[in-house]
Amino acid sequence: MGPPTVWLITGASTGLGLALTKRAIERGDFVLASARDTTRFDPFLAELDSQTRARVHTLKLDVTAPLADIQHVVQEGLAVWGRIDCIVNNAGLLLVGASEEIGAEGMMQLMQTNFAGVINVTNAVLPHLRQRRTGTVIIVGSRSAFRNEFTGVASYAASKAAVHSYGETLSAELKPFGIRVMIVVPGTFGQPMSIPPVPPKNPHADYDAARKAMAAFLEAMKHNKTGGDPLKGMDVVVDVVKGEGKAEKLMQPGSGCEWPLWLLLGEDCIRDVKARLENMGNVLEAWKEVGSGLSRSDT
Repeated sequence: MGPPTVWLITGASTGLGLALTKRAIERGDFVLASARDTTRFDPFLAELDSQTRARVHTLKLDVTAPLADIQHVVQEGLAVWGRIDCIVNNAGLLLVGASEEIGAEGMMQLMQTNFAGVINVTNAVLPHLRQRRTGTVIIVGSRSAFRNEFTGVASYAASKAAVHSYGETLSAELKPFGIRVMIVVPGTFGQPMSIPPVPPKNPHADYDAARKAMAAFLEAMKHNKTGGDPLKGMDVVVDVVKGEGKAEKLMQPGSGCEWPLWLLLGEDCIRDVKARLENMGNVLEAWKEVGSGLSRSDT
C-alpha cells in the first residue's frame, strides 16, 4: 500500500462526491471536501471519530465563482496538509428541457458550472501540480454525452461532452509534467438526480407531449432502486488512482495496460458507450465512400 493521497473533491457534500470522500478516508487518505454550503457536511462529519475527522477538511467553494476566488480557496486547502495529489471535478448541475425552449441562455448557465467550473478549479491547482511534476486530475463526465438521442438532455449532454473533450486534450498537455488525467463516466448510481423540466419562458405547443413524457420519466427515476452502488463505484476510482484493489493487477509494470484516460462505471454505461461506438462505426463504414476522394489531387 502506497502513501496516503490528498484529494480535493468538488461537490463533495452529496452523491458521488460524498461517496468518494467516504471511501478515501476509510482507506487512510486525506480529503479537502468542498461545496457551496459546508453546513451540508455536518451530518456526515458528526458520524466520524476524532482521528478520522482530522483527515477531512471542508472548504466553501462555488465553482462558478471568478478564478481569483477559486485560487484563494485552493491556497487555503494547500495550507492544510501542504499538498494536493488528486483533483476531482465532480460538482455539476442538471437542467432538463427541450433545447429550443431552454435556449442558449439556459445552456450557457449549465456550461458555467459543468464546463467553466471544471476548467477554473483545475487551473487553480495546476501550478502546484506542475511544480511537483506529479498529480492526478479527474473529471466526472456522464454517459449522457454518449446516450443523448432523446428530448430533454441537450444542455446537460453538451456540457459533459465539452468536459470530455477538454479532458482528452488536457491529458496530452499535462503528460510531459507527470500529471495524469482521467475522465470518469458513471452510469446510474444510487438515487438519481431528479429535477422537473424547467418551465420554458416561451413554450411551444409542439413540445407539450415531450415535456409530459420528460416529467413522467423524472418522476419514475425518483423511485428507481436499480443501478450501481455509489460507494462501490467510488471505491474503483480510489483503486485506480492508488493502483490498488481491482486496479492493482492492471497497474503493475509489464501488464501491458496504460493509465486509463477513460473509466466507465456501471454495466449500463459500458453498454451505452459500446452501442454508440458501434453505431458510429456502422455509419462510418456505410458512408465512407461518400466522404472519401475529396483531396485536391483526386480527380
